[in-house]
Amino acid sequence: MNIKHFRWVSVSALLSIGSIATAAVPDDYVAERGLFIEAHAAFEKGQTEEFNLLRAKLGDDYPIAHYLDYLELQKRFRTQTPKRSHVAALNNFERDSSDVTLTRKLTRQLQKRAAAKKNWALFTDLSKSKLAADLPCSTLQAQASAGKLKTLNDAALKLWIKPVKHSKACSALLSKLESRKAPPVKAIWQRIYEAMDATKPEYAKSVLHYLSRQDRKLVKGWLDARENPKAYLNSGALKKDTSFNRRAVVDLVLLWSKEDPVAAMNYWLSTHEKYRFYNDRYYDTHRLLAMRGAYRRLPEAYEWLNSLQARDDDLELKEWRIRAALFSQDWKNVLRSLKRLPVEEQEEDHWAYWEARALEESGHTPLANAIFKTLSELPTYHGFLAADKLGSEYAITDKPIEPDAQIISELEKSDDLIRAREYYQVNVPWEGRREWNAVFEGANAEKLAALAVLATRWELYDRALFAAGRADKKKALTTRFPVVYQPQVDLAAAENRIPSAWVFGVMRRESGYIRDVKSSAGAIGLMQLMPNTAKYVAKLQGKSNWKGDLTDVETNIGFGTFYLRHVMDKFDDHQVLATASYNAGPHRVTKWLPPQDMPADVWIDAIPYTETRRYVRAVLAYTAIYEWHLTKKPARLSTKLSMVPAASGT
Repeated sequence: MNIKHFRWVSVSALLSIGSIATAAVPDDYVAERGLFIEAHAAFEKGQTEEFNLLRAKLGDDYPIAHYLDYLELQKRFRTQTPKRSHVAALNNFERDSSDVTLTRKLTRQLQKRAAAKKNWALFTDLSKSKLAADLPCSTLQAQASAGKLKTLNDAALKLWIKPVKHSKACSALLSKLESRKAPPVKAIWQRIYEAMDATKPEYAKSVLHYLSRQDRKLVKGWLDARENPKAYLNSGALKKDTSFNRRAVVDLVLLWSKEDPVAAMNYWLSTHEKYRFYNDRYYDTHRLLAMRGAYRRLPEAYEWLNSLQARDDDLELKEWRIRAALFSQDWKNVLRSLKRLPVEEQEEDHWAYWEARALEESGHTPLANAIFKTLSELPTYHGFLAADKLGSEYAITDKPIEPDAQIISELEKSDDLIRAREYYQVNVPWEGRREWNAVFEGANAEKLAALAVLATRWELYDRALFAAGRADKKKALTTRFPVVYQPQVDLAAAENRIPSAWVFGVMRRESGYIRDVKSSAGAIGLMQLMPNTAKYVAKLQGKSNWKGDLTDVETNIGFGTFYLRHVMDKFDDHQVLATASYNAGPHRVTKWLPPQDMPADVWIDAIPYTETRRYVRAVLAYTAIYEWHLTKKPARLSTKLSMVPAASGT
């Protein structure tokens, strides 16, 4: 949690936030919520005396009062030198709060602080806790400090072998242990091989001095060959069939394929039989070369993929055969490759659609239409496309969840869910999600359905749609696709001349209406904007040195919608390309343009990035559902699927 980015609001403003409903949430704790918010604000401002007074006034009966204690301990552990009294405070918090997750966070924070301050006795004691983190470098330092580590033991060797940058203190300790006794030969070779597999040759270079003159020459040749793998492979230096040479050949041919996949594959095809590769190494190498060709949409890709006998469990390769044939619009091989999928996969709507399309393109219209008819009954992207083929209505019907009243009643009284609700009410939604998710785990479909209804009543829309999805309530469209933040969406959409339904579709796919969410890549908020993208948008809008809050609803929707218009303009109002660009970036989409004009449905399902391929399909389907929500008349998906233009210069 990054406290400094927490945005505080008054009680009246808090209750007006779009995801919180004053009428829907029980008013048991109105006064306590106000005290919590005031105490939290005082804490943020460093008003210790005021905080303590408010915390005492709040008492311990409020379900999430202990969160204030957590914040206070977190600050204490961060700013004070770790000592035994902190362990006592930690134990008291665990006893009083019974919150395992927050106790785990505090335990690990104190554990890391003890290591940073070299209080190894305290660190060792904390590390015995079942809630402690696994900190191998610090553990070794603690052992060394206690005189229990003289040379590289098994744990130290594991770290020494790993081709990663350790902390300065850890690296110094490993070097000291290494100087006392050289690592075993097996560990030295393992480090070399792992370094090369990770494309971090510097970790192999640093241990060359341990090798014999002959072995050092071999490894140095391999290392130097990375500058020009083609020349080295063709030089005959690796012609002997040895274990080392087999590794080097694979490494260098794969490296070569990054620059020239066709030449590298041709070399591999003409050479691999000269070596006694294990089946796994041969398969993995040939597969990677073939898949690289498929990712780059090379005309040879289908034959490369087809030449490898796919393992039974290698569904990805089998699917890429279809995509490679699809991108070439080789309908005969599309059908042939579809039939090589497991039967249950052939029945998935996306592959059934392509069977119908391939049949249609091959002149078998009645067979194609029979499949389209079945698919058209599904409220999915491919179901909508199938309906377009037949000119039939979309299968969009809302079927509200009807939960068991007794289960709802029990859930409303659940301590876990009451805590979750209160976290949302005081604008600490990430902790609310944590509590809700703990209830989700292990819940059966009936309970999940009830959770979805309860979350909707409390207007916790992100949890409602998540629970409905987990409960497999696919037709509960109002729950799964709520219309949230409509005033902000309609205003931004109108200003940027794009449909509100498209904005809702993007927002639903990007964040599921979690307004404070942050992705592993750093994207923030409802429309998942990267900070650099936000700054770029601000600059385009004439706002220099913008430093706003991307968790703010109006800001995020405004910037995201502006950027949608920006990529729409970049691709001449092509909604498919703009949608793909929003996810993968305009530069990648430009590189993915076909050599000649291509039907958009073909282009979408041949997108190299799985994430982007699924994203575009989902956003287009969600847009149709939101059009139904807003107007009851969804536009045909086919009207948005203009031909994808050829790349310029092809």
